[in-house]
Amino acid sequence: MKIPAKIFLLALLACTFIRAAQAKSWRVSDFQDNITVEHDGSAVVAERITLTFVGEWHGIHRTIPVEYPGPNGTNYELFLKVTSVTDGSGGKLKYESSTANGARDLKIYIPDAIDATRTVEITYRVRNSTRFFKDYAEFYWNVTGNDWPVPIDHAAATVRFPDSAASSLRAQAFTGVYGSTQRDAISKVEGAQAQFETSNPLPMRGGLTIDVYIPGGILEEPSGLTNFFWFLGGNPIVFLPLVAVAVMFTLWWYKGRDPDPGMSVAPMYEPPPGISPAEAGTLLDDSIHPRDITSTMVDLAVRGYIKIEETAEKILVFTHRDYVFHLLKPREQWGADLAPHERVMLENVFASGDETRLSSLKNRFYTAVPVVRQDIMAALKTKGIYLLDPESANGYSIGAAVAILVPFGILQYLGWANFFNSAVLLIACLLVSAVIWWLFARVMTAKTVKGARTRIAVLGFQEFMNRVDAERLKIMPPTTFEKFLPYAMALGVEHHWAQAFAGIVKDPPQWYVGPGGPYTGFNPIFFSSSMHNMASDMHQVFVSAPRASSSGSGFGGGGGGGGFSGGGFGGGGGSAF
Repeated sequence: MKIPAKIFLLALLACTFIRAAQAKSWRVSDFQDNITVEHDGSAVVAERITLTFVGEWHGIHRTIPVEYPGPNGTNYELFLKVTSVTDGSGGKLKYESSTANGARDLKIYIPDAIDATRTVEITYRVRNSTRFFKDYAEFYWNVTGNDWPVPIDHAAATVRFPDSAASSLRAQAFTGVYGSTQRDAISKVEGAQAQFETSNPLPMRGGLTIDVYIPGGILEEPSGLTNFFWFLGGNPIVFLPLVAVAVMFTLWWYKGRDPDPGMSVAPMYEPPPGISPAEAGTLLDDSIHPRDITSTMVDLAVRGYIKIEETAEKILVFTHRDYVFHLLKPREQWGADLAPHERVMLENVFASGDETRLSSLKNRFYTAVPVVRQDIMAALKTKGIYLLDPESANGYSIGAAVAILVPFGILQYLGWANFFNSAVLLIACLLVSAVIWWLFARVMTAKTVKGARTRIAVLGFQEFMNRVDAERLKIMPPTTFEKFLPYAMALGVEHHWAQAFAGIVKDPPQWYVGPGGPYTGFNPIFFSSSMHNMASDMHQVFVSAPRASSSGSGFGGGGGGGGFSGGGFGGGGGSAF
């Protein structure tokens, strides 16, 4: 049988590739650690790694984990500083250092790594390598790491402690893959020195982990302040709330701080001149509440522009309530006393004639609400109330949020910091920062001196309406109740205002007709309740929009014994390239 030339060629290439792959290999012949643990618990680690290369290689990667699970879901970072990377004779080797996925990666270039045995010595210092407990300390160290993809023929470690530790140390060692409790290693203590050595080669992904118990009082435990700074270094996300405070406070101080009005709240018997009910309500919290808009309809009725008629229709056992608005002043008689937002409301309510039912405005009036809102705010700005109006303040606050988050995003992207190493802290810090941002954003609006004083006057008028006594009302004009009712509605005190007039006002307002016709036995409290119900119905109708519409409503407002291979600090592994 004749074999086609193409198949023969492919088979030949495959065999060549397999042979080449088999001819190229590497392993760790020896792994020696010489570690010095100092009085403060820091450690100087000198790794001497002997590697046997078959074929052509250029170097190795040595990866050492630097991030570990901390208490309560936090992150514990090992502060590791590489001091030298040399060959077996002390000559410097070129290397590149980077941090990714919670590990320090050293890419070490080894000259002439072709069918040869080469040695790499890595020396680094770890500031927080020792764990401290109530009555003892523990040096729990993964010597080789459990991530080497090749066997390790032999591994050993020597750990030296301060002389005061002599004859008081206890040591143990674990071998095998991650999680193994195998003890295929020799452990012994001589004076202030602990020595460890494997009894057999370590398999691929197998490692040597050592554990030394140090009685209390030998090593100096780090201070609370040092531990705090280590915590900050290992959990940089905790800086997010601090940055949020710094950015938002600075922005508020320079842009959103109200000036001192030079006066305090005192009862005022009239609203500030030139301020409509909707504008007065807006000044209270720098936002346009639904009641600010609905109170405008009542104010227009009080001023003689419209008449309001309440109707009630019985349907089975239910009563359907509706309102009919009658335009009393034709458009040609609309005067300069109408504010822009009031004119917009009249034009849209009576767009189809001089008589309109509230129910007919459903799914129609919502388009006018954003315009009304804009006109109210524009009027306040025109009157010199704001240095930084609410809409501009929102823009500044959103910009501040971007300014807070962008640096963290850049640091994360560049790999200079890891803000995702603790999900618990990440969520907590994001929530705290959001609350800080929201609290400052609420007060970012800045008024002028005139605006601050106008707001004090509005608060004073609200105080008067809340605490007015019957004796004072008796000497006020009879129209006081209905004249200031729109302000009471906008300021949210209409019930207090009505209660004060009970038994004083006996004549119903001419601009309102109840469902049973003209009022008999007028009661301001019942009337105020009717106005509240009407305002609620108006709000529901004004913001209602067809489902197909994409527009918004506009009304926004231990000592040893436990342990395993791969435990403790250090570890990692490596690869060749």
